[in-house]
Amino acid sequence: MLLCNSSLVAQELQVIDFAPPEVGIIKTESAPVIDGNFDDPAWSNIIPLSDFIQREPDNGIPVSERTVVKVMFDDDNLYFAFACYDHTPNEIVATEMRRDQSLLDNDAVEIFLDTYHDHRNAFYFSTNALGAQRDGVLTSNTDDMAQNWDWNGIWECASTITDVGWNAEVRIPFKTLRFGDEKELTWGMNLSRIIPRKREEAYWSFISRDLGYWGRSRIDVFGHVSGISGISQPEKLQIKPFILAGLKRDFEEREPYEKVLEVGGDVKYLLTSNITLDLTVNTDFAQVEADQEQVNLSRFELFFPEKREFFLEGASTFDFAERIYSPIIPATRLFFSRRIGLSEDNEIVPIIGGIKMTGKSGSYGLGLMSIFTDRTSYINEDDEDVYIPQSNYTVARVKHDLFEQSYIGVIALNKESLEDASYNRTFGIDANIYLTNNFQFSGMVAKTSSPDMEGNDFAYYGDLLYQDDFFNAMLSQNSIEENFNPEMGFVPRENVRKSQLNLGISPRPDFLDIRQTTLFTDLTYFTDQGGNTESKMFYNGAWALFNNGSQMILIHAHNYERLTEEFEIHDDMFIPIGSYKFNSFYGEYNSDNSKTLSGKFSITAGEFYSGDIFGYTVGANLKLSSNFAMNLEYNHNNVNLAEGSFNTDLLGARFIYTFSPKMFAKAFVQWNSDREVIIGNFLFNLIHTPGSDLYFVYNEELSTETGTLRSLNRTILLKMTYLFSI
Repeated sequence: MLLCNSSLVAQELQVIDFAPPEVGIIKTESAPVIDGNFDDPAWSNIIPLSDFIQREPDNGIPVSERTVVKVMFDDDNLYFAFACYDHTPNEIVATEMRRDQSLLDNDAVEIFLDTYHDHRNAFYFSTNALGAQRDGVLTSNTDDMAQNWDWNGIWECASTITDVGWNAEVRIPFKTLRFGDEKELTWGMNLSRIIPRKREEAYWSFISRDLGYWGRSRIDVFGHVSGISGISQPEKLQIKPFILAGLKRDFEEREPYEKVLEVGGDVKYLLTSNITLDLTVNTDFAQVEADQEQVNLSRFELFFPEKREFFLEGASTFDFAERIYSPIIPATRLFFSRRIGLSEDNEIVPIIGGIKMTGKSGSYGLGLMSIFTDRTSYINEDDEDVYIPQSNYTVARVKHDLFEQSYIGVIALNKESLEDASYNRTFGIDANIYLTNNFQFSGMVAKTSSPDMEGNDFAYYGDLLYQDDFFNAMLSQNSIEENFNPEMGFVPRENVRKSQLNLGISPRPDFLDIRQTTLFTDLTYFTDQGGNTESKMFYNGAWALFNNGSQMILIHAHNYERLTEEFEIHDDMFIPIGSYKFNSFYGEYNSDNSKTLSGKFSITAGEFYSGDIFGYTVGANLKLSSNFAMNLEYNHNNVNLAEGSFNTDLLGARFIYTFSPKMFAKAFVQWNSDREVIIGNFLFNLIHTPGSDLYFVYNEELSTETGTLRSLNRTILLKMTYLFSI
């Protein structure tokens, strides 16, 4: 047993070596039973890893609770045993059991594996004291929110809580990973432990907070694990068919229930040890949760994230965008996968099938995707007939690694109708160069081509970014010419030049129980291509992280908008042409999410175009047990303008019951007063065998337009998948 009842010996003061550690692991002839108990003889001969070092709250200090890890492998699997000692085991936080949920608010352990040892991408595995599973594929030095958390690998874990802490045992099959074909392999590796009641995170290979906010994904500072040899390559072929049956009805068209019966599936084939080919036929996304409702009080398109598994797997390969630095202003992206299979009105466009190839060849990252969509037609909200022809969407991406973490790349995209001569093509070159550990440059140049849009069709972007624990700064500039039109991309503002300056300092004051605060200034300046001012946004604010895990942000915003054409801000209410200056205030508080009950409150108040705005959001998260959780959020805006007044309301409620890490039920209900709809989504998911699922889905949309509830559409579906590995 790694955890025992013996008393813990106080850690002595020691000189800590911050260099990335190295360890050689050995092969076992007897596979352990994954039960979280470590009583298999195979573990007894393994040298433990125990020198974990804090990043938070005490940078560079040994972990406050003794942590011991053992690692070994056999022909088919990599094994980990975590012993997480705890002086007060009754305070262990274990509230999440559902797969693929963030475990950073639970007592948890994390495994990072850079299997190509190229310091750029890593497989991620995490579990908590309940045996929950979260996995993903990480890109180095990238915000957690932008990582690929929708990658699902096949692996096994088990946890136990003892009277001196908790244990976790993990088995990761080599067939789940991708790696080189050398006889003896060296991988990058890091291990971490999260202790939420102390807001503590500690790593086997130290990651200093001086590396900046995104430093925990700095793959280049991982440790090294050697001695891996004689292991089997991943299985060459995986086939995952599905069958879907159910009923659907469009009440607005007064149609009877329509039977649904579909078959399709995905095929994954390993072309080489590093390159994977995916095929999809009659692609279905019935189990995908509905988009979260938003209210648009601007004149620009809202951004909704991708949620469909086929497009999320390997998504980072196709990234080509401005740096995502501000959550207020969406970034321009040359490839936005929601343009495939979804119309501008968010109507489903059937996907006939397609291929996707992703992987690495030496220092080159490769990506190719080609998807065929079927014709469809519908009537939009303006009672207009919309027809979408059969089309092909293709994107090709190549990235060449430079130095430790830098790259230069190219991308080509082609959207083409299969029924006429229309097409849209985009070509681009981009680069991200690390000048030092904390200082980097990124830039891109792109051009589009369409039959009816010639000339003035370029886009440019460049930035300089510096980040460490105390100071951060970014200076960026873009130019989007009038006819730049990437129909497979996302461009929030057209025919503009954007200049942006972000400055912030992040001291760690020893008062008011503040762990760290950031004082920041953000200036964004938009002009048209002629140099005429269109918008100015000047934000000054402060953010604070408290030692109990709660957060607060306060922002004063000064805005200037010059409208050259009126825009509809609400039903039949238009903001007229003219220049507008307005000031507003925003404040938000979020309590500690690791608690049984947590919440948020935000407020917006101030001037808004020709009048004023007052809005607030109230939210609550309740975790009654490790099985049941609920989330409620209500948003209200009251807008008073010279042109008229209106209110908007959004209400969202999620109810989740987790039977086990392999089975859960979830209900998600939303009300949008602006669209006058209630949207309900119920999902039951059972992982009946590893990689294979059973889903039951019930979706309904109701209209509240007349003051009474009226069904608009209803869908009831049962879907089953099964994974065959050959």
